[in-house]
Amino acid sequence: MDQEQYGTGDQREYQYHSTERFVKCFRAYNLPQLVEHEKGNNHNTKQDRISHQDDIQSISNWNIFKTCFLREVLLLKRNSPVQIFKAIQITFLAFILSTLFFRTEMSQDTIFDGNKYMGALFMAVAAVNFNGMTELTMTVKRLPVFYKQRELLRLPGWAILCSNFLISIPMSLMETGLWTCSTYFAIGYAPSPVRFFQQLLVLFMMHQMSMSLYRLLASLGRTQVMANMLGTEALIAIFILGGFIISKDDLQPWLRWGCWASPFTYSLNAVALNEFLDDRWATVFHYGNANTTGQAILEVRGLIHEWHWYWVCVGVLFGFSLIFNILSIFALEFLKSPKEHSVNTKSQKVQDIQYVDQSVRDQVSTSDQVNLPFHPLSVVFNQINYFVDMPSEMRKYGVTEKKLQLLRDVSGVFRPGVLTALMGITGAGKTTLLDVLAGRKTGGYIEGTVTIAGYQKKQETFSRISGYCEQTDIHSSYLTVYESLQFSAYLRLPSNFNPQQRNIFVEEVMGLLELSDLRCAIVGTPGVTGLSAEQRKRLTIAVELVASPSIIFMDEPTTGLDARAAAIVMRTVRKTVNTGRTVVCTIHQPSTEIFESFDEMLLMKSGGQLIYSGSLGPLSSSLIKYFEAIPGVPSIKDGQNPAAWVLDISSHAMECAIAVDYSEVYQKSSLYKENMALVDELMKQKADQKDLHFPPGYWPNFKAQCMACLWKQYCSFWKNPELNVARFLNTFGISITFGIVFWQIGSTIKEEQDVFNILGIAYASALFLGLVNCSTLQPIVAMEKVVFYREKSSNMYSSMAYVIAQIGVEIPYMLVQVFIFSAIVYPMVGFQLNVTKFFWFVLYMILSFTDYTLYGMMAVALTPNIEIAAGLSFLIFMIWNVFSGFIVARKMMPTWWRWMYWADPAAWTVYGLVFSQLGDRTELIRVPGQQEQPVRVFLEEYLGLQDDYFILVTVLHIALSTLFGIVFCIGIKYLKFQKR
Repeated sequence: MDQEQYGTGDQREYQYHSTERFVKCFRAYNLPQLVEHEKGNNHNTKQDRISHQDDIQSISNWNIFKTCFLREVLLLKRNSPVQIFKAIQITFLAFILSTLFFRTEMSQDTIFDGNKYMGALFMAVAAVNFNGMTELTMTVKRLPVFYKQRELLRLPGWAILCSNFLISIPMSLMETGLWTCSTYFAIGYAPSPVRFFQQLLVLFMMHQMSMSLYRLLASLGRTQVMANMLGTEALIAIFILGGFIISKDDLQPWLRWGCWASPFTYSLNAVALNEFLDDRWATVFHYGNANTTGQAILEVRGLIHEWHWYWVCVGVLFGFSLIFNILSIFALEFLKSPKEHSVNTKSQKVQDIQYVDQSVRDQVSTSDQVNLPFHPLSVVFNQINYFVDMPSEMRKYGVTEKKLQLLRDVSGVFRPGVLTALMGITGAGKTTLLDVLAGRKTGGYIEGTVTIAGYQKKQETFSRISGYCEQTDIHSSYLTVYESLQFSAYLRLPSNFNPQQRNIFVEEVMGLLELSDLRCAIVGTPGVTGLSAEQRKRLTIAVELVASPSIIFMDEPTTGLDARAAAIVMRTVRKTVNTGRTVVCTIHQPSTEIFESFDEMLLMKSGGQLIYSGSLGPLSSSLIKYFEAIPGVPSIKDGQNPAAWVLDISSHAMECAIAVDYSEVYQKSSLYKENMALVDELMKQKADQKDLHFPPGYWPNFKAQCMACLWKQYCSFWKNPELNVARFLNTFGISITFGIVFWQIGSTIKEEQDVFNILGIAYASALFLGLVNCSTLQPIVAMEKVVFYREKSSNMYSSMAYVIAQIGVEIPYMLVQVFIFSAIVYPMVGFQLNVTKFFWFVLYMILSFTDYTLYGMMAVALTPNIEIAAGLSFLIFMIWNVFSGFIVARKMMPTWWRWMYWADPAAWTVYGLVFSQLGDRTELIRVPGQQEQPVRVFLEEYLGLQDDYFILVTVLHIALSTLFGIVFCIGIKYLKFQKR
């Protein structure tokens, strides 16, 4: 308990007092009543003073806006890689579309020619909308900072949003300008400068609307998973009801209002009017109310063909953008941030009872304790030098060296049962030395010798007998404390330990680190949910301690903690040292009490040089004596913190002031000679000491690793309500939406448009549901990738075991989603109630889901962050969208792009879904400008769907999923974006 640490002498003289007793005694004292009375008298005065200070310190709205705007400009400059990626992305898509609809392959004579132009216009609007989705991720990442500034600085939401809006205008002009300039003349749209700028205006307004919409959804969702869910739901809704995937005239009468509520409808109508009301489409052709070919194309698609609607559509897009921005301001002003909540532990009364029984339990020797054997080992390092490539910024200032040296001739010893502090001013190389000794560096050049018990260090075995507590406390967010420790113990303890022994040892470690009351607490996200900073730090130590390591490295274990939390953590560290382990901590400006808990210290100065290595002595007497003996060093003041004093005097400014080089003084001292003698002694191999070696089968095998990783992922996914609710609500909502929008379109096929509508539901099923699942899953996989880096560094499991678990845990969720979707959509759409056809429908949905899910995981493994992964995913999805066979049929593609159709999994899914449902249909359908023909013939001649390739596309699906899984494994294993 906390009170024990303040006792001295005979502990029997002290008595434990509960929190309730302290409160009762405080209330019985006269001071609380006086305080409350004083507070009541001074309440109005304080309010007046605060109000007066607010008036004095208030800032004008213009200055608030200007400050926010300048900050957004600065962020835009520093976030330029994302903007460059977006520009490259939209230029690349424009190149693909321009060559797919190249003007030499385009005619303006028939309705079929118009269908190709309509596909190009649809993709233009879709690409601009997709490119605006990056605003979703970027806004979510900014929200925590905004909420903090809103609470502490009363920052208004309008200042942030107006700044974002103004910054987005030139970005929209750039992106839509790149698209329009790259595609307009290459595709061969209406040859008129006026119509060029009119198309640019529509795409600009669509991009602004898109960014405003996703900015609003990010402000409403507030977390990455929920924002992705809302964003993809909105994307699907505006696409499905946009008038292209299914004609407005084919919607149920009571649903057509949804078409007019979709911004996509107005943008598609505007660009279509701008193109098809040009003079070159004015050939006389009568169809319904249409009198020209251009009007007939619009009529067939259910679009408007009166020119004044162009300006109406532009105005409506502007109105959508304005409304979404205003709603975003309200969301930023009034919605609360995801609040931090504490973990539920046992009640205070239970803790009191446990404390009363503590002395009894301490005296009882239980037979079910497990004292895991470990070998006390010393770490000896001699003449360590570390270099990195010279940063390009330093070369600009005339530095000619190719390498920058961060550590210079560092030698020392870390011994068992000794708590060693590694200290120095900022930039002295404390963490660098710790990483070099622990083998955690991923780059640079290392020189020198590191031995363990007299033998050369081998990283493969060293990672098994050592632990590394990182400063950032990385854990799986949705595991409990007990599950985190169980997972680490299962993979890091020898395989001959039975479950009972392992469980008992985990309980002992939890008791040692005072985590027993938190066993069922979810770890949570730092600063948002779950454990506090101090509790997470203790969990970090416990995760390493359950491996029963001989050596533990800790990187600044008290940083960011208050005094009480730091004291608890250091008490935990002290207990660990008392077990006989070697413990090394980097520490920065500790309090006097914490500093006194260390036994020895290595002190470094700027440049990575050692200036002190030795015992601290009682009350830091040895350290003080050493430095005060150096001429010119100011003496420590009474009551001054020795740690703060030694950091002050070892600064570069102090060295210059007293004209002393501490590293030279140290190397000429007797302390240095003693340390080097100790280094030489401990580097020698002892007769009774053997090199570290573990026989085959000593650690858990590959099967055990797979099962442990699968168990961990299962627990993590199952306890993640946000992900599960998002994915199943998405699936149910999309299924109902598709069922309502495409209600019974498969029951009657009389016209060409009926086939296109069925093609539309196949296209929507092939693209959007997989896209939703992928975008929802990617943030979770990205978080787990960071945890994987830490666990892989500890040699807990192989990369293949992680990949198998990550894919395997997703399979049951994926199957449930597919069955929900199929059971709802299939009968509502009106497909034939045939077991064989339903089986093919389910099979192709499973294959499509698998492709998208594995691709999403692969994208996370191949990219450094979630923003780039999401951007790359949207780029690939747009390419799959273009070549799916819906925008332009395979037979209408230029010869040089038809190979891409056979490399597109979305095209395979559309092929399989449409042909499995319509491949045997022989009803005659009416085709504008042609004679009636059977459905099967129309599929083969116009869409290129025939029986010959049905099995081929199924095999291609399976092969591509396998390829994505292999690349995912290779990326996870060899691409490590966490640089140290």
